[in-house]
Amino acid sequence: MALSVDQFFERLISSGLSATDDVRKVLASFPDASRPTSGEDLARVLVERRVLTEFQAHAVLDPHGQRLGLGQYVLLDKIGQGGMGSVFKALHRHMRREVAIKVLHADLADSPDALERFRREMRAGGKLNHPHIVPTLDADQVGDTMFLVMEYVPGTNLALLVGQNGPLPIGQALRSVAHAAEGLAHAHDQGVIHRDIKPSNLLCDDRGNVRVLDLGLARFASEGPSQLTATGEMLGTVDYMAPEQALSTRQADARSDIYSLGCTLAYLLTGQPPFSGESVLKRLMAHRDTPVPSLCDLRHDVPDSVNRIFQKMVAKQPAERYQSMRELLVDLEPFVGSRRARSRGWQRGVLATVAVFVLVAAVLILRLNPTGKPAFKDQNKIEPPTAPRVAPTLAIAPFDGPQAEAHQAAWAKFLNQPVETTNGIGMKLRLIPPGEFQQGASEQEVEVFSNLEGRSLATDGPRHRVRLTQPFFIGVSEVTQAEYQTVIGSNPSLFSPAGEFAARVADSETTQHPVENVTWFDAVEFCNALSLREKLTPCYERTNEEVTIVTGTGYRLPTEAEWEYACRAGTESPWSFGGQEAPFEQFAWVAMNGEFHSHPVGQLLPNAFQLHDLHGNLWEWCQDVFDPRYYESLTDPITTDPIGPPPAGVRGMRGGVWDNTIRLCRSAHRGANQPTAHNASIGFRVVRTIPRP
Repeated sequence: MALSVDQFFERLISSGLSATDDVRKVLASFPDASRPTSGEDLARVLVERRVLTEFQAHAVLDPHGQRLGLGQYVLLDKIGQGGMGSVFKALHRHMRREVAIKVLHADLADSPDALERFRREMRAGGKLNHPHIVPTLDADQVGDTMFLVMEYVPGTNLALLVGQNGPLPIGQALRSVAHAAEGLAHAHDQGVIHRDIKPSNLLCDDRGNVRVLDLGLARFASEGPSQLTATGEMLGTVDYMAPEQALSTRQADARSDIYSLGCTLAYLLTGQPPFSGESVLKRLMAHRDTPVPSLCDLRHDVPDSVNRIFQKMVAKQPAERYQSMRELLVDLEPFVGSRRARSRGWQRGVLATVAVFVLVAAVLILRLNPTGKPAFKDQNKIEPPTAPRVAPTLAIAPFDGPQAEAHQAAWAKFLNQPVETTNGIGMKLRLIPPGEFQQGASEQEVEVFSNLEGRSLATDGPRHRVRLTQPFFIGVSEVTQAEYQTVIGSNPSLFSPAGEFAARVADSETTQHPVENVTWFDAVEFCNALSLREKLTPCYERTNEEVTIVTGTGYRLPTEAEWEYACRAGTESPWSFGGQEAPFEQFAWVAMNGEFHSHPVGQLLPNAFQLHDLHGNLWEWCQDVFDPRYYESLTDPITTDPIGPPPAGVRGMRGGVWDNTIRLCRSAHRGANQPTAHNASIGFRVVRTIPRP
C-alpha cells in the first residue's frame, strides 16, 4: 500500500529532520490538481527540488530507515560502513558545516566490549590534533545512538587510489608515507598506538595531503596490555600486521605501526602487499618467516636507498626497525624534504596557481567583452525554466514479458545506459529497472511444496511487498570458469579438466560452465578484483574473515531481494517461466535433465528480463546474511531496499542446483551455507548498482 502524504510527514518528523516547512512550501507551489498524492511521489519531488537528498528520502520512506537527525547534525548520505559502525556525511544544523559522523551499529549497543572500543576511539580522537590525522570534532549520544563527529575530508583512500590508477610514482608514495609518519608520530607522542595502519586507512585529500583515519583499534601505551583483547585474539589486518602483533595484539607498540606503514609503502609502489599466501595462516607465517622481498626486484625503478628504508621498516624483530616515526622521517627527508620545506613549497604552489588563474580569467574576460565596459545582464529577460528530468514509473509486478522489456528500455533511456552491456572481460550484464514485487512464497506455496518435499520450507515465506529504488546491472549468466580464471588467475571448479569431477564433463568445453567450488569470501574477492580491473571502486573491505560493505561503484553480490526480483521478472508464479505445466527442461538444469553436473551457461531459454540459468545449474551466493525468521520480522506494508539482517553468520543462496527437484528451484526458495563452504553446487553472479541522475 502506498504511503500517504500525511504519513510521510509523520515519518519526516520522527526521523529528526526539521525540513517540514520547506516541504509544505513545495506542496503549496503545486496547483491542487497536480499536487503529489502519495509519500513516494512527494519524496521524488523533494529530491528533484533538492529539499531532501536521495538518501534522506529513502530513509523517510523506509519504516526501518536510519534516523536522520542526531542532535545538532543532519545526515545527508551514507559514505561507508565498518565492523563497529556506519559512516555518514552530515551537516551541522546551524553552522552549515559538513562533517563525517560514525554511528555505532545498533546491534552492538548491548555489547560491553563494543561500547568500550567505541569509547576508546572517542578518547583517542579527542587526544589528537594534527594536520595529517583526520580530527575528531565531537562525540555524543542521542537516545540509544552513540556517535562521533569527524572532519569531512573529500578524497580517496590510498587503497582505492592504487586500485584505480596502479602503483604510485615513487615520489608520491614516499610523500604519502611521510605524511602518515608525521601524523603517527604525533599520535605516538600522545600515547596512542593505531594498530591498523593500511592503505585504506590513509586518506589522500584533493590537495594531495595524506591523513590517517580510523582509530577503532587504537590502544593507549600508558594502559599496558589491553583488557579488551583476550589472549590469542587477533586484531588488525593480516596483510599489514607486524609479526609480534599477530602473536599478541596487546603488546603492539609504535614499532608495530612502523612495520604496517612499511607494508603500506610496498603496496603503494607495487600494487600488492609484500607477503602473500592462500590463507590467513599462511600470510601470518610469511610475515614471521619469509625473507623480506626487495622492492628493487618488484619494481626496477626503485632506488636502493628507498629499498633500504623499506627493509628497516619491516624488519622481523622490532629492535631492528626504526624505533620511532621521527627516526624514519629523518631518512625520508632526502626524498621528500623537511616538513617546513614541504609547507613552503605548498604555499608557493598555491600562490602560483592563484596567479595563473587570475591571468587566465583576465584573458577570458577581455575575449568575452573586448570593449572593457561593464557587461550587465538584462534583468527583464525571462530565462526559460529547465524542466526536471522525470523518472519512468516503477516496474510494479505483476507484469508480462513485453512490459518487462518496456520497463528496461524506459529506464535505460532515462539513465543514458544500454539495456545490455559487456564489460572488459566479456561478461554480459542486463539492466534491471527499479520496481515493486511480492517477495517470498505464499502460505499455499509453502504448504504444497513442503508436503511434496517431505520437509518444512517455511523459510521461503511469508510473502511480503518489497520496493527496490535503485536500478542495477546483473550478470546475464552465472560467472563462468573462464571469467573467474581471467580475473583471479586460477580455476577452483570441480567440473573442469583438472577438477575432481572431470570425468562427468569429459565431453564438454568447461570454460563456459559456471565456476563452482567457491566460498562466499571467494565471490567477494572476485567482485573486488573485477571492480579494480574495470577501474571502479570496490564495494567490500575485508579484514581477516570480516567483510564490510562500503559505498562503491563496482561489482558486488546481489541481495536476496534483488536476486528474486530479477529472477521473477514480473511474475508471481513459483517459477519465472510459468506454473507446473511449464517445460522445465527448456529453462532449468535440474534433477530431471541435469545429469549430475553443471552445464554451460546461457544454453536454455531466458526469463522476461533476458537472464539465464536462474533456476537450477548452480546455487548462487547472495550478499545477505541468512536469517530463517527474517521475513517474519517485516511487519510493515512495504519494505524498501532490504539488505537482510546484521552482517554475521551464514549467507543466503538462491536458485537451486543441477540435482535438485524442480520444487527446490523456485523463485522464492531460499538456501543458506557457511561463508567458508565450497563444493560443486555453489557459484554466483554479480551485480553493479547504476546511480540515478
